[in-house]
Amino acid sequence: QLLHTLALEERERRQDLADQTPLLPGRSALLAARKVVYAIVGRGNPRIQVCVTRFSCAQDFLERSAREGRRAMETGRRPSERRKGAARNGLALQGPDGLLLYPLESLSGERLLFHQVATPRLHYWAKLLHNFSSRSLAEAEGAPPGGRDSTTDAPSDSFRLARTSA
Repeated sequence: QLLHTLALEERERRQDLADQTPLLPGRSALLAARKVVYAIVGRGNPRIQVCVTRFSCAQDFLERSAREGRRAMETGRRPSERRKGAARNGLALQGPDGLLLYPLESLSGERLLFHQVATPRLHYWAKLLHNFSSRSLAEAEGAPPGGRDSTTDAPSDSFRLARTSA
C-alpha cells in the first residue's frame, strides 16, 4: 500500500516530463508498458529489487530469471554463490508465487532519451525506497525518524539495483 502511494505521488510529479498514462489502472502495465522502472517485492519479507528496462516488466523479469538460472546451471553455482560484482540476494530466482512486480514509473516521453535517464531514475528510486523503508522501520521500532539509517545514501542489503543491457 505504501509503495503504491509513493509511486502515485512520484508519477504525478513526473507527468510533465514523462508520460505516465501507460501505468494507469486497466492498462495492463506489467505486460504493455515499455521503458519503466519497476520493483520486485518479496511477499514474505521486506526486500525490494528495483529494476529499469526498455521492455515490459513481465518480459524483463522472465528474461532476468532465465539468465540467472542459466548462469547458475552453467557454472554449477548455487544462487547464493554470486559472481564477483553481482548484487547479493537478488529476488529474480525466487518462485513467482512469492514475488510481486510493481511498475513504479514510466520513462517514456518525447523529450526523454531512455539511455540517459534510466540509471539516474533507478538510483533515485532505490534511494527513495531505502529512505522510506528505513524511516518506517525506525518508527515501528520506536526510534525517532530521521535516524542514521534513514539518511544513508547507499542502498542497504534489502535493495538490489538492476538495469537491462541495451
